[in-house]
Amino acid sequence: MKISVIIPVYNDPSGIDATLWSVMEQDHSDYEVIPVDNNSTDRTPIVIREWAHQYPNRIHPASEHDTQSSYAARNAGIEAAQGEIIVFIDADMAAPSYWLTDVREAFSTSEADYLGYEVDVYVPEDEAGFWGWYDTVMGLPSRYHYEEKQFVPTSCLAVRHTVFDQVGRFDETATSGGDKEFGQRVHRHPDLTTDFRSDIKVFHPARTTFEAHRAKALRVGRGLARLCDPSTGLGDSKSVLLELLLHIVPPDPRRIAQRARDLPPHRFPALYVADWLLRYLRLYGALTYFLNQ
Repeated sequence: MKISVIIPVYNDPSGIDATLWSVMEQDHSDYEVIPVDNNSTDRTPIVIREWAHQYPNRIHPASEHDTQSSYAARNAGIEAAQGEIIVFIDADMAAPSYWLTDVREAFSTSEADYLGYEVDVYVPEDEAGFWGWYDTVMGLPSRYHYEEKQFVPTSCLAVRHTVFDQVGRFDETATSGGDKEFGQRVHRHPDLTTDFRSDIKVFHPARTTFEAHRAKALRVGRGLARLCDPSTGLGDSKSVLLELLLHIVPPDPRRIAQRARDLPPHRFPALYVADWLLRYLRLYGALTYFLNQ
């Protein structure tokens, strides 16, 4: 069972370098790696070329220069992929050596067409601080997304190649929310099966600054607004609009308490206030989308 690993990247030479180191250490033998440069303006294309020169039979670079979007870059990777299984990972992430072996086993022993799994968020060395700690507690709850919202982030997603023939590819005009819209499209399809595996895991560095969290919150808010905009024809606009409107009320303390159950009680207030702040930033991002339409 051949696997294609697709890595979209924009202006992140150290990130793509680290991820390629990780992906090239896999136990599974039948796989290809497709780094997709999304029109980078720094050394990123050079790093990719150096890796491809070293491993020409394994690394097959692709590019997306027309549309600035990670989803457009993923679509370019899908177009080039030869594998039966398509696996996505982001530049700057890492995976254990048995990652692809576990993915192959999951598809070999089940009828799943769309497979999500865990993301372990960690704080890079010398970057400890409040926002990095916040991200390790609250960031990338892939199982929650799968169970409650019928999708997983593309950073922890594997899909049979045939799925794209049945439901189409990612919305390449999206800057955020494309993984949600695609996942819900798959979930609605009567002939496709989804699954989640807690025993498969990849690793993502935490966002360690407020500015990084702020930028993500605004981007996610704009993505949610776009999904509930009837003019785009994307997803279930009514349910997304309800989700967005719920950002007006404070976060449910029970949800945060569940995520913080192993933390000392005195850490809870700071976690709650930070989550509340980012919630309103997502709402502000959504409002800027509608005001610009």
